Amino acid sequence: MNILGIITEYNPFHYGHLYHLKKAREITNSDGVICVMNGNFMQRGRPALLDKWARTHMAIKNGVDLIIELPLVYGIRSAEYFARGAVELLSNTNIVKNIVFGSESGNLKPLKEIASILLNEDEYFIERIKSYLTTGLSYPHAREKALIDFMKLKGSNNYQSNIKEITEIIMEPNNILGIEYIKAISQLNSSLTPLTIKRQGQNYHAKAINNKISSATAIRECFLNQGLSAITDYLPAESYQILEKWVKNQKIAMKNEYLGAIILATLRKLRPDDLIEFAEINTGLENRIYEAAHQAGDLEELIENIKTRSFTRTRIERNLLHILFDIRQRDFEFLDKKGPQYLRILGLNKQGEKILSKLTGKSSLPVIIKPARFLRSINTKSNDPLIKSLSYDLMASDIYSLLYPNKRERKGHRDFTTPLIKVK
Repeated sequence: MNILGIITEYNPFHYGHLYHLKKAREITNSDGVICVMNGNFMQRGRPALLDKWARTHMAIKNGVDLIIELPLVYGIRSAEYFARGAVELLSNTNIVKNIVFGSESGNLKPLKEIASILLNEDEYFIERIKSYLTTGLSYPHAREKALIDFMKLKGSNNYQSNIKEITEIIMEPNNILGIEYIKAISQLNSSLTPLTIKRQGQNYHAKAINNKISSATAIRECFLNQGLSAITDYLPAESYQILEKWVKNQKIAMKNEYLGAIILATLRKLRPDDLIEFAEINTGLENRIYEAAHQAGDLEELIENIKTRSFTRTRIERNLLHILFDIRQRDFEFLDKKGPQYLRILGLNKQGEKILSKLTGKSSLPVIIKPARFLRSINTKSNDPLIKSLSYDLMASDIYSLLYPNKRERKGHRDFTTPLIKVK
């Protein structure tokens, strides 16, 4: 079987995702599609609008054949770790041939060129990053500027004459992820073939709907501010019907005050000395978080009081989730060293059942359908990397359910009770 791999969040599944899925199938002539998808919390440090089972249902209804959950320890980190975890999962299936990602560039060559520079870690390039960091820039912006300096000095003539193009490429979120996918494939010496298609419709960060292929950000903003009827024309029918059902059951994570209260309660139990044990919390950030946690009354105020030019909003939101889930630097280091430990299947269709049969025999990792067969209770302190990582995934579901407006839906242990999503 010629199996295609894609990496997504589907928050929610919209027409842009549908275009990507169909185009990816077309250019690879694939027999089936495996999607690695974030669980209940997103790479930018926010809870998903819909839980992982609803988004799995949307994806399968719209044509994905099988969904694998990206473990939380990769899903709520920077693009580098997000990409590495997802690519390693697809590589370990041993049945995925191509990985197709959307990018603003739509051109694989410059993305490969940039990935190569980042992988080689030239001394001049590293020095320039350090220099820009001392000016107070965040790491992503420092790396962008250092890359431009490097290409001006040592790049090919082609890129010296197109520095504006390179600047635009490395500032766009889907290009950045694409570069990280290419890096990960190289670092893992994976047989996966990367391919890209040009992103259609609105800019990733657009917050106002003005196109049938609108950004997920714009769709969420419109839905939260104007209601379900306002986004009827911007979601495939299958996605809209599932969202409509979840709205009716009040299972939408749309109120920041719920998450904010949980995070503030967690922070107020910690001292600055505790905070520095978490990833990326150093050089005074621990004190900013500590002070803000005792002054802020909600999540938005908390983030605003912490963020600076160096500490971006997205980074802070991810840092707060690390603290919420008590994933410390040593935990990340331990799990990074071990790599992904399992393939957690969330849903499939009939073709997906055939893929699953092949996957079970070929995968380098255990295939998990029922978590109860691997653990009976959450144990994030375990020295078994599979138990530890899976425990974080299950904990994320337990906390996510507390964000539902419907109190009756706030039960825990849903990963033990929710069956595999099957679509005929």
